[in-house]
Amino acid sequence: MAGGWFRHPPENYDGTVAKLQHGGWGVLKNDDIQVPKLGWSDFARKRYVPGGDHTWFDGTGDELLNRVRSGWPRRRPGQGRADLTEVVIVPVDPAGFVCGTVLVTPEAKLTAELVRRQPHEDAYVRVTAAGPREEAHFANVVLYSAATLEQNDGTRSGDFDWEMVALLAAPVADEPMDPLTMARNMLAKPGGTPCNYTAEEFAAAIWYWSQRAAAEV
Repeated sequence: MAGGWFRHPPENYDGTVAKLQHGGWGVLKNDDIQVPKLGWSDFARKRYVPGGDHTWFDGTGDELLNRVRSGWPRRRPGQGRADLTEVVIVPVDPAGFVCGTVLVTPEAKLTAELVRRQPHEDAYVRVTAAGPREEAHFANVVLYSAATLEQNDGTRSGDFDWEMVALLAAPVADEPMDPLTMARNMLAKPGGTPCNYTAEEFAAAIWYWSQRAAAEV
């Protein structure tokens, strides 16, 4: 099971060990940036599992946390966020990631079913497709701050400053957020975290995801 702190030095994308400086008990510094206490959310740990119908990482939980820690200085605000205080996206080495999407073709067999992400959330129609998964040329990990997780009657999974809530692996560098997730957030529906998006962001997301479906397992 993944822990909140990394037990081994993080590696750069070329496999070399990143420069670390100890700044006291339980605190590690990468150059001048102090990395907070990171951990898995219960939601992500159950959702992004090897062999499942979502993106997954073919390695240990601690290995992935290690990559996130190494990439922390390169984090950027999550889509629709103005700064680095609520939601961040951390780029990581895509090696070992498996995409959760299939590029739909005229021959693809599509299946629709009514599902719920979590028991307290509203149901929605999810479309899956049989076929080869797209290649993971880029990978990112989405993390929510402790305060953001508690919005909209949400809960935290542990005593972490930030929790990993989503694994993103895609053939393109800037994969748009799933429009249903955007709507869940913007409308503050159960399971969402309040956030506003522009019409252009929604349009780009709808266009991108109109050509893809979740991989069938």
